[in-house]
Amino acid sequence: MFKKAFLLIIIGLMSFSTIACQTTTTDVTTATTTSGSVALPDLTGMSQSEITTTLNNLGLTPKFYFDVSVSYDSEDDYDKFVMYGSDLVAGDVVASGTEVRVYTTPLNLTPVYYNDLAAYDSSLQLETSDYTGQEFIADGIGEVTVERYVDGDTTFFRSGGQTFSVRYLGIDTPESTALYEPWGKAAANYTKERLSTAETIVLQAEGDRMDGNGRYLAWVWYIPEGEDTFILLNLELVELAYSKDKVSSGSVYSAVLLQADWNASLTKRRVWGELDPNYDYSLDGTQMSIQYLMENFIEYVGLKVVITGEIVRKLGNGIYIQDENGYGVYMYMGYTTDAQLQVGVNVTISALVPTFYGGSPQLSSYYRTNLMVNDDDFVVVPEVITYDDFTFSLLGSLVTMEDLEVTSISYAATSSSESIHVEDSAGNTFVVRIDDSTGLSSESLGITVGSIITVTGPLGYYDYDYNNDPESYNWLAENFQLMIITSDDVTIE
Repeated sequence: MFKKAFLLIIIGLMSFSTIACQTTTTDVTTATTTSGSVALPDLTGMSQSEITTTLNNLGLTPKFYFDVSVSYDSEDDYDKFVMYGSDLVAGDVVASGTEVRVYTTPLNLTPVYYNDLAAYDSSLQLETSDYTGQEFIADGIGEVTVERYVDGDTTFFRSGGQTFSVRYLGIDTPESTALYEPWGKAAANYTKERLSTAETIVLQAEGDRMDGNGRYLAWVWYIPEGEDTFILLNLELVELAYSKDKVSSGSVYSAVLLQADWNASLTKRRVWGELDPNYDYSLDGTQMSIQYLMENFIEYVGLKVVITGEIVRKLGNGIYIQDENGYGVYMYMGYTTDAQLQVGVNVTISALVPTFYGGSPQLSSYYRTNLMVNDDDFVVVPEVITYDDFTFSLLGSLVTMEDLEVTSISYAATSSSESIHVEDSAGNTFVVRIDDSTGLSSESLGITVGSIITVTGPLGYYDYDYNNDPESYNWLAENFQLMIITSDDVTIE
């Protein structure tokens, strides 16, 4: 009898235990269980603040990380839950009080300072009375107009009949000309967008007036169209994460730039970690012939390409490379030097970025590690052309033009470069250029007004007013230039 009673008690306890376990399993999906565990909730569509509230209410602490492995195209994609870390998913059970890793997209950028600088410090806000009757070059402050856009932090302005280059103080946007970097083109486009519609633009100097490259240094203020308050573009570019703060501690704008920089860094937007959807992150790029590149150049601007050809000329910090089909392209080396890049050498170079300078197509972002010297070589025969053959796809190619009459010679104001103005037999006029890096001159070559010359050299292009928009730009024959690089490039009849 005692044994039977004891057995009934044991069976009863087992039944109670089973029911308790079933109850715990059911409750854990929605709330803390009796055992101190909690099921992770579905956070889809939630922002960081919403995630924090949701997890805190369950006795959990979020530790946030950012997913910058993909590009985001819409503002609606930012500040959104991506996934749990540590291989956890919604529904998994963790102990109450656990610190949970949570990945989100980068955060929204919320401007605080540039569009309401007076609220931060009214003494920093530019007023019309600050520059009335003054001129930038003479007085360090004054109204200007845009002459030409270069990139996100460099612009050519005009004041008092003088055109000059200005490097923006306190910032350093990614490169988008000789070198192509993530967010460089986006920063350049943003600067152009803001200034091209501005009601008024004012430059303000502070400290050193010029940098080591002969560019003026300035804070750039503008009044947006339809408004009446100046905005500091330098600060705006930092606050919108197009540039990091590079201002020195002695500037009156140091504190606000530092704060704007810190706030932007927390979002992981743009220069702080976000992938640029328009930048080519591939290591090598697309392999293609130079001919194909030149016939489809605009489609590859900002991407990366691999080209093969023979070096036909060296000019300053660059080389001209030509393929077997007679098509060439200029490659800008920047400050990189490489003894292997010599005339006559056949090379394959990867990860080059097509871009423009003054309307002239060129390849940039050269690194020695992307160079391969080939055993192959071929004889480059310059094509004899006339003015009517001036086409975009021939830019960078080695060509010959015959019977050109020199009508005048002009000299650059800031270098020893020369422009030899010539006229062909049909009355067309254009420029034969001698760059100062060649060490040549019309005098040393024996070229004078009235000379009849035949020139072999790369076909170049330059338009001071190039608008940095190849989709809308119209290449004009009058801006084509024939380059003299060696003394053997010209014959005088």
